[in-house]
Amino acid sequence: MDPRLIEKTDDELVELFKSGNSEAFEKLVYRYKNSLYQYIMTMVQDEGAAGDLFQEVFISFFKYADKYESRGKFKSWLFLAARNRVLNFFRDRDKLSSLDQTDEEGNAYFHDTLSDGKPSLLEELSGRETEEEIRRASLKLPPRQREMIYLRQYLSFKEIAEMLDRPLGTVLADCHRAVKKMQHILAAQGSAVHEVTL
Repeated sequence: MDPRLIEKTDDELVELFKSGNSEAFEKLVYRYKNSLYQYIMTMVQDEGAAGDLFQEVFISFFKYADKYESRGKFKSWLFLAARNRVLNFFRDRDKLSSLDQTDEEGNAYFHDTLSDGKPSLLEELSGRETEEEIRRASLKLPPRQREMIYLRQYLSFKEIAEMLDRPLGTVLADCHRAVKKMQHILAAQGSAVHEVTL
């Protein structure tokens, strides 16, 4: 892959792809493979479905990239496309309640992703808690609050508000409530809880 692509913005990569540079498309997929997959996985709790939905998002972009208008909001657009696919996944299967789906042993599916070196919101929230404690605590959150926790790892408050078409104040309040509830759940589980700055 051309090392010069690393420094390009998302929209610059989109424009390069539109002009026929397939490596620009590969760079976009690579740039978002962990965060987007993790977001989808968090919502569907099914590794196979998450992989399929992730691919569908990028296949759709591949086919219709010429319709995307570069305005510095590719990341928001990508997460919105993923969210819409997740909603369609549940609608098509009539499983809207499956946001809390677990495996045969009662454990929710949880996907390990590669770290980019900086602590995520959940890592800051958790302190010394194990991944299992975090997973169990997140499953106790209502789906809307769980989504806020995971979206905030990858998007700014403004980007989340634009993506969900909600007022910024509503998003800030929802995220604050989600973090407080998560801290309360972790404390009730006997975990060491640390304050988190959103």
